Amino acid sequence: MTNRKEGLTFDIGISFDICPLSFGFFWVLGIGYWSFLLYTSPMSFARTLRKGAVEKGTITQQNKFVLILDNVYDTFNVGGMYRVADAAGIQKIYHCGDTPLPIEKNVVNNKIARASVGLYQYISWEHQNDTEQLIRMLKQQGFTIIALEQDARSIPFDQYTPTNSPIALIAGNETFGIDKQVVNKADVVVELPMFGINKSVNVVVATGIVAYYIRRSLNHGM
Repeated sequence: MTNRKEGLTFDIGISFDICPLSFGFFWVLGIGYWSFLLYTSPMSFARTLRKGAVEKGTITQQNKFVLILDNVYDTFNVGGMYRVADAAGIQKIYHCGDTPLPIEKNVVNNKIARASVGLYQYISWEHQNDTEQLIRMLKQQGFTIIALEQDARSIPFDQYTPTNSPIALIAGNETFGIDKQVVNKADVVVELPMFGINKSVNVVVATGIVAYYIRRSLNHGM
């Protein structure tokens, strides 16, 4: 290969010249192509969500479905619930008892913020000290209360058929589950049948499975 003022010549049996201007054009085109892939990727969209830069008006708002977190302690689990809520069309999340909040005293909980991919900025949330009091209030509004818990009256989640009433799904503490008094006030108690050695799965995983089932049932009933 020899360098000339008029361009580059490659001696491979076939000689051709590449004009420096053309080379620059294709270089810029290549950079633009990879930049487009980068900034339209799921990773880039996640960064946009974390910044709160997605237009809220473009988000499909579902109704009839809220999530109650009864003393879910782990911040990464709490953050994960926002991803489940967004994916399953849950309208609102109630943080009950000692469940940590995305923002407390004007300070963002960075662990929840990261785990939720910033979705706490788009999904309505509220703190309630007393889960039982919240249940009474929601029942007065016509909600059916579903507890996700292993209990004497639990049924497999896919044997439950949602009605047209609004639904509140309760998820409980990672170690102790939902408080027994709260479970007793639920209209329905569902669980995931376990076919392996372990007796339970992570609370976010379990909530995601049941939430998708409920959302699909609600949509089919609309």
